[in-house]
Amino acid sequence: MNTNLMRRLDGRLSTPFAAVWLTMVMLAALVVLASLMIWQNYKSVLSAADERAASSAQVVAAHIEWMMEASDQALRRIDAAIGHDPVGSSLNTVADIRAAVGDLPEGFQYSVYDETGRLTYSSVPEAVGIEVSDRDYFQQLRQGQPIVISPQLEERLSGEQVFVVARAISRGGRFHGAASIAVPTRTMDEFWSLLELGSRSTVAVIRADGWVAARHPQLPETINISGTPLFADHLPTSAGGFYHNASSAADGLSRIIGYRSVEHWPLVVTTGIATDEALQSFWANLRNGLLIGIPLMGLLVLGMIWILRLLEADAERRTALEQALEKNTFLMREIHHRVKNNMQAVSSLVRLQPLPKDLKDDMARRISAMTAVHEQIYGNDQFEKMEVAPYVERLVREVAEGFSGDVSIELHLAPLRLGADHSMPLGLIINEVVTNAFKHAFASRKDGMLRVELSMDDAKIAHLVIEDNGPGYQVGESRGMGTKLINGFVAQLGGTLEVITGSSTKVIVSFPLEQAQMTMQAI
Repeated sequence: MNTNLMRRLDGRLSTPFAAVWLTMVMLAALVVLASLMIWQNYKSVLSAADERAASSAQVVAAHIEWMMEASDQALRRIDAAIGHDPVGSSLNTVADIRAAVGDLPEGFQYSVYDETGRLTYSSVPEAVGIEVSDRDYFQQLRQGQPIVISPQLEERLSGEQVFVVARAISRGGRFHGAASIAVPTRTMDEFWSLLELGSRSTVAVIRADGWVAARHPQLPETINISGTPLFADHLPTSAGGFYHNASSAADGLSRIIGYRSVEHWPLVVTTGIATDEALQSFWANLRNGLLIGIPLMGLLVLGMIWILRLLEADAERRTALEQALEKNTFLMREIHHRVKNNMQAVSSLVRLQPLPKDLKDDMARRISAMTAVHEQIYGNDQFEKMEVAPYVERLVREVAEGFSGDVSIELHLAPLRLGADHSMPLGLIINEVVTNAFKHAFASRKDGMLRVELSMDDAKIAHLVIEDNGPGYQVGESRGMGTKLINGFVAQLGGTLEVITGSSTKVIVSFPLEQAQMTMQAI
């Protein structure tokens, strides 16, 4: 096989592998696209959870602010109801205190303590003998703090978890006791249920120093979270927002934390959404997508395998066709080569015959014209059509080499292609006319001129013009073998012959190219 054919075969055989690579690229692109979509969906779900946590914290902070303002107003009214003499106040003052407190939320407890921390008035009648002098919030009030919010602590009468809002009772710059309101930490349960942030979500109120005042779910005891990212990184830069907590200080769960400072109070509200609960919708969508996408990917892979097998089978068929074509090409080349060799053998036999030299030369040139056609065909693998210009140039050159004399030859050959059955009659016409020119037109002169022109007009008519500057010669008037051959070859081409004589002789052969091609295809 020649190099060009090997390249073609390699290209054909590489087609399945190209399909594999193309399919792999498509699969990779689909995987990348699916990954981007999954990542985008993941980020969208987290972003929605972030916004929900932050907005929930803001809602709870607004309620806590109202609760603290209401408690503070109630404490101020209690202080006013006690009057100017806290020590001398009688039990009749209890009615004034109850009227001053008004309607606190259910579960809130109010109390009044003297300067030693002993209970003097309470909304709980059985709370007799309660003493809070050891409580941190009471000690802070005694030390001069006007109002204190305690962290989460256990209420001594009921054992309930509460946080206390307490205000100092002072007269003339002297500490006379404290009024307090105990807020149950279960108040956070109502906020939690209304927010619907998930079964493992949290709602908490935290003091500015990091001590937890109230939380849902309730803590067995209060904790300090001042070392967490909330106090270390976020609150110093923003009064509200969200962040992702890798691990909760209370229970170790990962949550998305929304936070908001309570205006006018040293409190921070946090709402936490469990990360895995926030991503439930994402995982559900991903699972559903995979249930559809994986079978589709499987079908795509199976389709790729099926297409690959088809391409491999097609490549095998193409290879077989290429091999058959190459074999046919080889056989055609061999046939034309043998025809050419046989014609050369015939030419040699003619030269051995006891015939006149002129006759033998004429026959040899005619055989050579026919031989050149076959040589041009197998030399360039042009089995259907051959380039006429190189063939005509060779014919004219070989005829010129067989005669002596100084003849100027001009060739104007258009790039026409003809089948072998029409190239050969055209070549024999050229051989006969050019040979006659050298025999008769240039026999007695040294400045001969021969012009051979081959062209095609817009009507697909080919025109062969052979002109010499010798004496006039009328082909039709001669009855020699050459004239008969020329007329026969012109008829074979389906063309016309015109001879113009005068100061020179011009032979014009015109024939239709389309008819020649159709005749060749029919054959």
